[in-house]
Amino acid sequence: MNASLQADPDRLLQKVVAGTAGDIGEGFFRALVKHLGEALGVRYAFVAVFPGAPDCVQKDRVQTLAWWSRDGYLDNIEYPIAGSPCELVLAGETRLFCDNVAALFPAEEEELRALGAVSYLAMPLFDTRGEVMGHLAVIDDKPMQERPGDLSLLRVFGARTAAELERRAMDESLRRSEARLKSILESTHDAIVVVDGAGQVTLCNPAAEALFARKADIMLGAPLDRLLTTPFTQLKQGCFGHSAAAGGRPASLWAPQGIQARRASGEAFPVELTISPSTPVADDGQPQLFTLILRDLASREAADRELKRLRLTASYLRAEVEQAFDLDGMVTRAPRMQKVLANVQRVAPTDSTVLLTGETGVGKELMARAIHRQSRRADKPLIKINCAALPAELIESELFGHEAGAFTGAVSKRIGRFELADGGTLFLDEVGELTAAAQAKLLRVLQEQEFERVGGSRSIRVDVRVVAATNRDLGAMATAGEFRGDLYYRLNVFPVRIPPLRERREDIPPLARHFLARNARDLGRALTDLTPDSMDRLLGYPWPGNVRELQNVIERAAILADGPLVSIQDVLEPARQTAMPAAPATPEETTTQAVAAPLAAMDAERAHLQAVLEQTDWTIEGEQGAARLLQLAPSTLRSRMKKLGIRRS
Repeated sequence: MNASLQADPDRLLQKVVAGTAGDIGEGFFRALVKHLGEALGVRYAFVAVFPGAPDCVQKDRVQTLAWWSRDGYLDNIEYPIAGSPCELVLAGETRLFCDNVAALFPAEEEELRALGAVSYLAMPLFDTRGEVMGHLAVIDDKPMQERPGDLSLLRVFGARTAAELERRAMDESLRRSEARLKSILESTHDAIVVVDGAGQVTLCNPAAEALFARKADIMLGAPLDRLLTTPFTQLKQGCFGHSAAAGGRPASLWAPQGIQARRASGEAFPVELTISPSTPVADDGQPQLFTLILRDLASREAADRELKRLRLTASYLRAEVEQAFDLDGMVTRAPRMQKVLANVQRVAPTDSTVLLTGETGVGKELMARAIHRQSRRADKPLIKINCAALPAELIESELFGHEAGAFTGAVSKRIGRFELADGGTLFLDEVGELTAAAQAKLLRVLQEQEFERVGGSRSIRVDVRVVAATNRDLGAMATAGEFRGDLYYRLNVFPVRIPPLRERREDIPPLARHFLARNARDLGRALTDLTPDSMDRLLGYPWPGNVRELQNVIERAAILADGPLVSIQDVLEPARQTAMPAAPATPEETTTQAVAAPLAAMDAERAHLQAVLEQTDWTIEGEQGAARLLQLAPSTLRSRMKKLGIRRS
């Protein structure tokens, strides 16, 4: 150390003060360690603090804010304090190790010798609460003597450093608070406007811009009276009245109605308003700022009406579903159907994917609802989609949703069926009609429970149980390359085949009477039963349209009935009747029937479809179309017509 400086501690202090006087923040720390090191004539000087956020300080290590050596500044480092000279200092003690410091700390001996450290002097830095924040230290490559002037200098600049650290922490805290306030103001749906005592707007959030249809730069500095039909002076007086009632403390005024706001176009609309005076007051005792929170009453009332409507609709639909689709109340006495219901009851409580197969009209959707109602997801939605009822280009959007601008006509974001069914069940009807692209996305959802919206890049995770249904042979389609084999095996976890009505003819009488009772109730007529001849005709018909067709036949007969006994007259055509076998068939007959039965069923279905098409003058779509009478999707009807070779002559 310079001998003259050693002899005059005041000059030493002045030197360091002069070197750091013009700096604050990070510049102060660098200037401090440089001038402190030079003034004390040591090899190194540094200031270090505990790392981490103010509410999560890591007190087992420190990081340097500035590190100076005789050869220039060094890069800042972070290191653990255990076993180092710093450990004692950071416990709250000023320490001087005059010589051989490396040998005194074996855990850090290698690092200290690499620095050429021989002596070490450091003092802790305390905040205003008396908590240690870090330390100020010097290291020399030669022994140091204990001199009162050196310790005094450290104490003076230790206090200055601690003050700068606290100022730094306060700045960081202020930045965090401002960021949080900005986030709150920008994210809230309520319009927030701050005005000064004269009624001039000093702050507004994006919701206020949307509410008043004005940009912030237009509102800032403008009088509040341009935004409200009620003068600001009147609102302020209301606040003062509430403050007086509260014993002089600042109090808020809430006006749930009676206040009109004004948009840029001049349109006035009702708002709910809360105005609150700030705590700081001017010299005359008046509040300096007022905060207004506003809500559009017209929009809220419309939203409340829509919410009420949706709740009523949901309640109505839930009641309808519970009334119409009760698994325990399914009308069946056929052993085959009883076995199906037993399997459904076993699989329903699980999350396994179910594949329902069967001909058109056997009740696949009814079975899907029963599975959902008996599952642990019964309190969540059952969302359904008919994959054959949508154009190929819209199936992906319906299933997975799309982002605004994803394709022509996508003017806004759309939530897909998978997101709507999150936590519940998704019923994919006619899943065999999915496009190849939709099949690939569906496979990923089944495997990973995540997907992206059409036009989006963010993965969305869902928890959805899938129940699929088809009247096609997916296995054969997969073999022929018409359906993804890996998707087929994912869907076919628990297959449930619902037998057609001709394979459970013992269900025809109870089903017919069930539908007749329901039609009697709906029509308000006393319809007690079917005539014996009519029941025989129902039992002899092959029912290519299955339960759905039987339901339609009974409904038409009920409408045409003249008395309590309902007769099936011209509803079933003789050409479509087939006789039931009188006795069990021989093995040879069984083989012949196995070949002939599908052909007979196709002939019966062809005749039935052709009859309905002729009845509607070959109109397929619309209220009076064949698809509506057959309760089929128009695309499904066209597909069946093509398969059966039905053409208008």
